Amino acid sequence: MKSVFFSISFCLLYFVSFGQDYVDLARFHYSNTPQNNFDSIGGSTNVEDLGLDVTLPIQINDSNAFLTGFNIDQIKTKFHPADNFRTVSTVNLKIGFNKKHSSKWSGTYMLLPKLSSDFKNLGSKDFQFGALALMKYHKKENLKYNIGIYYNGELFGPFIVPLLGIYYKSENGKFEANLTLPIWADVNYKVNNFMKIGTNFAAFVRSYHLSENAAYVVKKSNDIFGYLQFNLNKSVLLQTKTGYTIGRSYKVYADNDKADLGLSAFRFGDDRTVLNPTFKDGLVFKIRLIYRFHIEK
Repeated sequence: MKSVFFSISFCLLYFVSFGQDYVDLARFHYSNTPQNNFDSIGGSTNVEDLGLDVTLPIQINDSNAFLTGFNIDQIKTKFHPADNFRTVSTVNLKIGFNKKHSSKWSGTYMLLPKLSSDFKNLGSKDFQFGALALMKYHKKENLKYNIGIYYNGELFGPFIVPLLGIYYKSENGKFEANLTLPIWADVNYKVNNFMKIGTNFAAFVRSYHLSENAAYVVKKSNDIFGYLQFNLNKSVLLQTKTGYTIGRSYKVYADNDKADLGLSAFRFGDDRTVLNPTFKDGLVFKIRLIYRFHIEK
């Protein structure tokens, strides 16, 4: 079993308001890396990633809100130094609801169907289905806890991630911490009304069907970033981020090569054969453009 963090497409969790006074309705990101050398073999590649995440919440009443939206993500890289650049993509729908159970407890419940592949010859293996349940405890106005579970039918087998988190904002509103472990952590400090400085951690695992090769590729990465956030106006934010990947890989497996179960950082019944070399860890440069809706108290 590999003792590295795995996660879901963490951006599916961002749009759920963990007690903050805002909701991000749209986020665009673009990232690129310098050339990354393959392990134990010559050659190199960069990794280009761009995506759009849109959320459309609909308030039903004071206790219930319908949640919907979509996420589109595209990655371009080489899976082998002798290969051409290849593109894999994800189109993910978000359908669910948020319910206020009491003055202290609320819950978010989501269905997360998606297509994830090279989109060459779409078939049943390109479809995946996931679900999320997340309970939030409102300790104080500026302090919230959350606990939940995520499931997805990845191409390598069933994948489950227990979630545990906290949201805290200082009384003066300058310091903010938002953690949903083991997949996401963000800590930032408000320098002035125009700029914040922060650091965050994001762990990913995603699988994409390669229809022309009767295979699939698993993206795994644990990224640590430092960033500057600029408030272009009240609702539009720009983040410039520089980071480093830990345990990054894009491993290709045959379609019928599966694991019994993925449970957070662990694999059970995993004797799969990797069909390609992987490349080393390295720098990542990223920009994010965010449209943020502020909730009036």
